[in-house]
Amino acid sequence: FAVSGDGKATCHVIVPCDETGDMKSAPLPINWEHPIPVDEILDFPIPATASHLEALEEHVDTDFVVAEDIAQAISEPVNNNDHDQTNVDDMIAADVSQIKIVASGNERGMRLQPIVDKVVELSGTDLPKVLYVGTASFDRTDKFLRQTQAFRDMGCEIRRLDVSEGETVPTLDEMKDVVTEWADVIMGSGGNTLHALLRWKEVGLDLLLKEASLKGVVLCGGSAGAGCWFSSLHTDSLRPDNTKNKEHVLNELSEEELADWDYTKISALGFVNAMCVPHFDATGTNGMKRSEHAEEMMKKDPTTPAIGVENDAALVIVGNEAFAVSGDGKATCHVIVPCDETGDMKSAPLPINWEHPIPVDEILDFPIPATASHLEALEEHVDTDFVVAEDIAQAISEPVNNNDHDQTNVDDMIAADVSQIKIVASGNERGMRLQPIVDKVVELSGTDLPKVLYVGTASFDRTDKFLRQTQAFRDMGCEIRRLDVSEGETVPTLDEMKDVVTEWADVIMGSGGNTLHALLRWKEVGLDLLLKEASLKGVVLCGGSAGAGCWFSSLHTDSLRPDNTKNKEHVLNELSEEELADWDYTKISALGFV
Repeated sequence: FAVSGDGKATCHVIVPCDETGDMKSAPLPINWEHPIPVDEILDFPIPATASHLEALEEHVDTDFVVAEDIAQAISEPVNNNDHDQTNVDDMIAADVSQIKIVASGNERGMRLQPIVDKVVELSGTDLPKVLYVGTASFDRTDKFLRQTQAFRDMGCEIRRLDVSEGETVPTLDEMKDVVTEWADVIMGSGGNTLHALLRWKEVGLDLLLKEASLKGVVLCGGSAGAGCWFSSLHTDSLRPDNTKNKEHVLNELSEEELADWDYTKISALGFVNAMCVPHFDATGTNGMKRSEHAEEMMKKDPTTPAIGVENDAALVIVGNEAFAVSGDGKATCHVIVPCDETGDMKSAPLPINWEHPIPVDEILDFPIPATASHLEALEEHVDTDFVVAEDIAQAISEPVNNNDHDQTNVDDMIAADVSQIKIVASGNERGMRLQPIVDKVVELSGTDLPKVLYVGTASFDRTDKFLRQTQAFRDMGCEIRRLDVSEGETVPTLDEMKDVVTEWADVIMGSGGNTLHALLRWKEVGLDLLLKEASLKGVVLCGGSAGAGCWFSSLHTDSLRPDNTKNKEHVLNELSEEELADWDYTKISALGFV
């Protein structure tokens, strides 16, 4: 390897071209941390020999999809109102329960600890066996050493599978053994995705990767090694220097020639039915921002959503659920979808503080606003009367005669017809995870492991909110069900709601979020009266923020706050600080228990 004494000087390799006799030269990088084989250094200026590289653009329309059936299963909507569902894991369809993908925006992500930790966690072993497939980087040893650095430092056993050049390809049986039997993790390198997909298709590696995925092998990588797992990707594979002998190209071409290229969309293996946009926050050497070009590309072909992965972030997919992981505490992933009405693209960043994955179909809907018509003019409903429990409130507020000498128990002070009313109203949703408050809910339920019904209408039935707000009760081992009524198509029948609300639940938890939206929906579907009936049967009513205020006769609310909606992240992405601050609190009616 080369060492620079002044930070600039380097070494050069000069070799004759077999065809023309001309000399070809290439400078050696000075940022290598490890030496590479001398014979590979002496081949440094020589281009890759795969014939397709001479006219790579001719293969842009090649179909590389092999996992369409898996993508279909991953994107199937999850029925969150399935009352037999007692465990979050049951949301994962059986035929995709083993699919595990960690797709990073750049190859550096595979060296950032939070992303590496997620790969290791998904592998199910402390020291996973890692198979590195460096086809996209033309099987260069320097790329191999850099991209596997974190796993080598851990002490993992690592093997290489080199198929970029014909003479290095193992037999199909040898590939099958290492891909489907040996590896715990398969890492695709960064580089030229189109070249990699063509080679995998030519040698049969694409089908072996599908077989490995169904056995629970973790598929991961950055840049090309991220996009290859999707149904399509936004790629710079036609960039002049995106080839094996990049240093030679950089040495030979002018700045104008190096900038004369365009992004393109190509098919990929198809595990995830979306277009991947790696380096989402970067600008290419052609001067085009990835994010802006991807949106323009989607306007021409809006048939599939896109997921943009920023440098230093990763999208993690487990079965039919996914979430974003940030390698640096800032970078994240973005979902981009077309607006059905205008054709414009809508995008939203994914939160990086999720502790649990949520359904992929829900993530792909992330930038889409809730469809309830009242949300377009929520302020028109500020004066709506939502009170259903006025008689209960009256009984609760009746003065008690403390001089009644026959009264020996505090419980006797409560009027007989409201003796079972139990409410735990927390100032914020975090209260439902704080032990003293959780303990009080459990105590009032009369059982060590209460059955908890979560009503997430105020948070628009988002799974991330459900997982966070029920965390304490799930950790205890409580059986938990969801009742989703925010959108019309998810509402169970009245009999189904009555069964779970008034017969099954020991505890009903209202989510935080937009109280006015929740109260309107409950009134529309008849849930308000069922909640009253449940209260009279001794069910504990609880929640934080919106899930606290809803039980009172009125509340002070921020329901008209611009970002207090389903697609909060999209709104935060679109509005200025001034627009986000342009709102006021208001007072609204609520259910009226207190």
